[in-house]
Amino acid sequence: MPEPRILLYPETCYHIYNHAVGSDNFFDHDKHYLSFLAKYKQHILPVSDLLAYCLMPNHFHLIVRIKDENTIKKFLDKKQAKSKKHISETLSQLFSNFFNSYSKHYNFAQNRKGTLFKRAFMRKHIDDIGYLRTLICYVHRNPIEAGFTKKPEEWKYSSFKAIMGKQPTLIQRGEVINLFDTVENFKFCHLKPSEIDIAGF
Repeated sequence: MPEPRILLYPETCYHIYNHAVGSDNFFDHDKHYLSFLAKYKQHILPVSDLLAYCLMPNHFHLIVRIKDENTIKKFLDKKQAKSKKHISETLSQLFSNFFNSYSKHYNFAQNRKGTLFKRAFMRKHIDDIGYLRTLICYVHRNPIEAGFTKKPEEWKYSSFKAIMGKQPTLIQRGEVINLFDTVENFKFCHLKPSEIDIAGF
């Protein structure tokens, strides 16, 4: 029997992730990574704060905090997308729209047909600050554990460099650094592998 789907609620943090179907990738070129982020900005950024992310060739991780209910309703009103569904169902639908939009874009660009994602997107509720810090490190270390880089800052498509830098970013940089107290400690905490077991990976 499948596990019950975790509901999405306002003002709550989640780890959102998924894997490509089979041995496929869903990022093959720089333009694919950029398109995914652009579609995130269009569909999801208005209703969530982005704390960290990492996009890998065949999977992705997003750490988000859903915004307050009034902000979500204002966004839906602007889209003229009023829904009778419970707010958690509406949020899930927004994420599904985001992933479906990217899937259609990728399939068209690659002259590909069929399912792109392994399953409906996975989500895990984050209710512990210690776990959140550990998860941020885990996400940023994905390219190292996969053998693509030796340092998290060497991977172009994660939020590590944006958090360390000073350029404008979608990431809640100040909030993330405050979780680690200082930039130096943020970087230090990324030196060792995180012992996290992610379901479905």
